[in-house]
Amino acid sequence: MDSSGISALQGAVFVVGVYEGVVPLVARVFDWHPVLAFPLLLPEPFWWIVSVLVIIAAVVLLEVLDQRKPSG
Repeated sequence: MDSSGISALQGAVFVVGVYEGVVPLVARVFDWHPVLAFPLLLPEPFWWIVSVLVIIAAVVLLEVLDQRKPSG
């Protein structure tokens, strides 16, 4: 995969990581109801576990993609 494809994939991973990981955590604090934050549909003890796991997975995947990006 070329550099532009990896950059596009990194952008998608970042957006999903923020919207499915960070947004549910912030939404509960401020009592927001985002439409596509799927972890908020889970019962009480599981939604935050899923949100944290999404954040961790996004960070790991972004690092892996960054290492795969050709330099130069």
